[in-house]
Amino acid sequence: MNNVQLYFAIGIPTFTVLVGIVIGLFQSNHVLNQLNLRFTSLEGRIQMMDSDMKSLVQASNDLDVRLARLEERLAR
Repeated sequence: MNNVQLYFAIGIPTFTVLVGIVIGLFQSNHVLNQLNLRFTSLEGRIQMMDSDMKSLVQASNDLDVRLARLEERLAR
């Protein structure tokens, strides 16, 4: 076996493993980016729901105050 055969016998499998590792890293990076986008979208939805809930609580408090005033007037 001469040197060229040795280089091919060691180099090709090593190169294949390295290419596989690089491709795996790119795929992992892509998956992480997709998860980031989904979580960012979810955070926006949660913030919108939070503001909606705050406005509903405020409306409920306003109705409670109005009802209390009506009850006071009817009690007289």
